[in-house]
Amino acid sequence: MTETSEDGNNQNKIKDFLKKIFEEKDVSKSEFIVAVIGNVIILYIVNSLLSWDLGFITSAFQDVLWIFNISICATIIANLIFLAYHPGWFRSLVKIILNTLSFLVCYYLYTIFPFIFSQAAYTIILKIILIFGMVALIIASLVEVLRLIFKIIKI
Repeated sequence: MTETSEDGNNQNKIKDFLKKIFEEKDVSKSEFIVAVIGNVIILYIVNSLLSWDLGFITSAFQDVLWIFNISICATIIANLIFLAYHPGWFRSLVKIILNTLSFLVCYYLYTIFPFIFSQAAYTIILKIILIFGMVALIIASLVEVLRLIFKIIKI
């Protein structure tokens, strides 16, 4: 009997631990509004970079601009939708999509690499940062997949 109650306690502990990890955080509509405003500003900046004639950005940046625009516009649209509708399962699903788009931005930046630096160390550092970014986005997506699963089965 002790083993059965210990198994039940262990299962409850695991369930409580998972609930804490995947706990839904309260969000206010102002967070979505700030995100929309911030992303509109980022969209303007990203689309203006080539006209600013920055020495370290090459014309190849045009080749990654399309994925930047898709990712940023998707984020803006998602936050506008979240203003009206944002249950946890839906936010997790949308975050998976947005993380995938962000991964593609990092991937294309890494493969096309539209930057030129005077020192090779800067190139290496930026490529390492992009790799870490891709890994972090994969992990974030896996966490969102687990959140979505746990919300669906209501743990």
